[in-house]
Amino acid sequence: MEGKFSEPVYILGSGCTRFGNLLETPEIKNLTLQELAAQAVKEALADAKTSPDEIDAFIIGNVTMQTSNLPATYSQLSKWIGMEMKAGVHIDAGCSTTNAGAAIAATSIASGVYKKVLVVGIESTLSRPYKLSPYERETIPTEEMWLWTDYCINQAYSVPQGYDIFPVYNGIVALGYCRKYGYSIEEFDRCMFELCKTRRMHASMNKKAINQERLEDEAKRMGFNDPYEFWKSPYNPYLAWPSRLRSAVVPADGASAMILSCKEGADEYDGMPIELKGFGISVGDLPWYAGDSTVQTYDVHSFKKAYDMAGIKPEDIDYLHVHDCSHITSVCVAELSGYLPEGKGIEYAKEGRLRFDGDRPMSTHGGRHAFGHAWAASAGSDTYEAMKQMRGIAGQRQIKSAPEICVLHTHGYGMISTVLVLKGGK
Repeated sequence: MEGKFSEPVYILGSGCTRFGNLLETPEIKNLTLQELAAQAVKEALADAKTSPDEIDAFIIGNVTMQTSNLPATYSQLSKWIGMEMKAGVHIDAGCSTTNAGAAIAATSIASGVYKKVLVVGIESTLSRPYKLSPYERETIPTEEMWLWTDYCINQAYSVPQGYDIFPVYNGIVALGYCRKYGYSIEEFDRCMFELCKTRRMHASMNKKAINQERLEDEAKRMGFNDPYEFWKSPYNPYLAWPSRLRSAVVPADGASAMILSCKEGADEYDGMPIELKGFGISVGDLPWYAGDSTVQTYDVHSFKKAYDMAGIKPEDIDYLHVHDCSHITSVCVAELSGYLPEGKGIEYAKEGRLRFDGDRPMSTHGGRHAFGHAWAASAGSDTYEAMKQMRGIAGQRQIKSAPEICVLHTHGYGMISTVLVLKGGK
C-alpha cells in the first residue's frame, strides 16, 4: 500500500516545444535534439524563475534510441541544459516517461534529499540520424518507426511486423464498447467524428500543436461541404475497423520539461505553484485486458493509488487528460476514472461536453491526435497544458472556471499506467 508525501511537493515551472517534424515544422526545423531539449528546459526555468545552479538533480528520458543516438541523455545533454556536475539519470517509461519522472522527482524531494529537480522528456519519431551524425537527420519510413516502437512490448507476443497496437487499441476496444453498451457501428462512427472535431478544435487554438487545422476546414480543403462525408470517405480509412485513421495518434518530434520543488522553493516563488498531491503507477504485461476489452486492469490500480494518495474522489476532478493514442480507448479510461459515467462517454463526446467550454473538459491541448505524440515528451506536454489551465493562461481554449484539481493519465507503451493529481495554489 502506497503512503503519502511526508512533505508537500510543487511544480514551479514547465516548458514545451512546438510538436512537429524536425525536418519541416518552422519553429523546430533543423534543430538538433540537444537544442530541442534546451528549448524546453529554458522555458521551464523561466517559468519557475529558477537558474540552473539552483537545480540539485535532473531526470531525463527518451524511448526510441534508434531515432536519437541518445542512449545516455544524462551525459550527452548535460551541457546543453546547464546540468553538468548535477546528479542525473536517464529513464524510459515509454509515453509515461516525463510524468513517471515527476513521480520519482517528487519522492526524492519529499524525502528531503533534494530541493529542486528538473524532469525532461525528448523524442524524435519522424527522423533519425543520417550516417550516424548527431546533427544531420533523414526521414524514417513509417513502418520502421512503428516496428521500433513495438520493441516496447513483450517480444514473446510479437509477430514479424511487430506487435500491432492499432487493432488492440482501436478496433477491438471499439467493438467491445459497442457490444457492451449497445451502440451501433453507425452511432459509434458519428460520436468519434464529433470527438475528433473537439480535439482538432482545441489544437487549432494551440500554437504548439502539430495539426492546427480544424477538421471542418480540412474537409473543405479536400472538397467536401459536409465534414461528416469527408470523415466517411477514403481520405479517412478504417485503421482497425470500426475505428478510423483520424481517431488515432499522430507521431511528432518534441521536448517537454518541468521543475519540481520543496515547499521552501514554492514559498519563495512569486507565481502560482502547482502542488503534486499524489500519483499512481502500475505496470502490466500483455495481454492488456481479459474478457472485457474496455477495461485495462493496470489503469484501475493506478487511478486508485493516485486518488488515495491525493485524498480525492472522481467527483473532485475539474479537468482530466487521459492518454488518447486511440480516441475510443481514451473514452474507456475516462469512464474507468469516474470522470465520465460508464457507457455514456461517447455520447458526451457527441454532445460537445468534452470541449474546453463543456461541463466535462478533456485534453484541451488537442490530445495525441491533434497536438501530436512525441513519446517520452508527451506526458510533460499534458502537464504543461494542465498548468496553463490552472493558472488561467490557456488563451482561447481556457476553461471558463480555472480548474483547481487536475488529473493526468498516460499509458507508457508496454504497459505502464501513470496518473498524477495536481492541485492549484499553495
